[in-house]
Amino acid sequence: MAPEAFGDRQALEGLVERVVKASKADETEVLAAASDASLTRYTHNSAHESVNERNCQLSVRAVIGKQIGVAGTNRLDDAGIADVLRRAYESAKLNAEDPDFPGLPGPDGSVSEPVQVYDETTASATPEMRAAAVNDVVKIMRSNNLYGAGYVSTQSDTIAIANSKGVRRSHRSTDSAINIKAIGSDSSGYAEGYARRFDDLEPVKLAETAARKAVASKNPRALEPGAYTVILEPPAFREFLGYLSWIGFGAQPFEQGSSFMSGKLGQSIMGKNVTIRDDYLHPLCGGIPFDFEGVPRTKVGLVEGGVARDVVYDSYYAAKLRHANTGHALPAPNADGPMPLNIVVDPGTTAVEQMIKDIQHGVLVTRTWYIRLVDQKKTIITGMSRDGLFLIERGRVTKGLKNMRFNESIIGALGRCELAATLVRSESHVLPAARIEGFHFSSGTEF
Repeated sequence: MAPEAFGDRQALEGLVERVVKASKADETEVLAAASDASLTRYTHNSAHESVNERNCQLSVRAVIGKQIGVAGTNRLDDAGIADVLRRAYESAKLNAEDPDFPGLPGPDGSVSEPVQVYDETTASATPEMRAAAVNDVVKIMRSNNLYGAGYVSTQSDTIAIANSKGVRRSHRSTDSAINIKAIGSDSSGYAEGYARRFDDLEPVKLAETAARKAVASKNPRALEPGAYTVILEPPAFREFLGYLSWIGFGAQPFEQGSSFMSGKLGQSIMGKNVTIRDDYLHPLCGGIPFDFEGVPRTKVGLVEGGVARDVVYDSYYAAKLRHANTGHALPAPNADGPMPLNIVVDPGTTAVEQMIKDIQHGVLVTRTWYIRLVDQKKTIITGMSRDGLFLIERGRVTKGLKNMRFNESIIGALGRCELAATLVRSESHVLPAARIEGFHFSSGTEF
């Protein structure tokens, strides 16, 4: 593929078509993913790194009977294509048969494209544009005697999939992000933004939020470990939902019995106010309209009114468990099975500000980090707060706190939560802030 055709949708469609036709396997799937990603990092109020990576990865899945082989390359000349086809085919011959493999999916169904997921300004964003956003952040930091650190990123992605059964899919999108840490002598604050359009990032507004948190949390005090009423802001709450996606909302752990959803469909597992779905069409996010097998994605209700409803499927687990394919395959091979990528949590009716007013003694958590899984079936995780932990007293955020470590069951927390009214995008999820009763902080820190 010529350099000038990089990321061109029609060029990728032609590439995967050519590779499928050149394969001698019984069945063949070809995935081409082109990404043009740029990142500007800054620290101590100065941009210190600007990088760009342009790459097109070609993956071939070859099937011989029920033997499967996968190989990949980013060499897109004739020799590179011939080599990746050969390696996928030889790998399939060496691998053991999988008796449950149903064959590659066919071209069933149509896709619904999400709106406004591609923006030419974002796709062609320059280093100067990202540096200008950094400069906006730095002005806010300096005016508050803080220093900022983080990044501004832009990217354009094009994907094309074809297989020997007639599947032909392609999609193009852009994305951008800004990460802001405001750092003082003994405190810090955080804000983040994600948008398909670079012009929607609002660096000044986000920098003011991060700076306000850093200033308000100066001279932090220690808090005794124990159970508290907490408000998890969206970046913190997103970590919880991300773990649920990985450990329980897919058909593989569900079938293996390790998911908290296993044996619980139709039963209440969370609070009645909790509804969670996978929805690539949500306007705040907008995901890929098909999975990495080219199967159209469907909106899946995972938890409705606290009741476990369903998990997501790919072609393999749909055939094995005799369930409709929901279009959630990850690129082959993968160890995790199908997984939801666009989690949406339905909002509540109460503003965060009102939630705070109703708390007599509690804690506001800006974000979390170093989260680790303790018990998969019980969804127990451990982690720490970071960049803005605050004490709430008599309905007011009063002072900064030193960071705390927590141990908490995610589904347990979702059984005693109230959800805020405003939805926010955090990474690929859309969710509100959450008030949780009896949130367990297990120990403190010195910072």
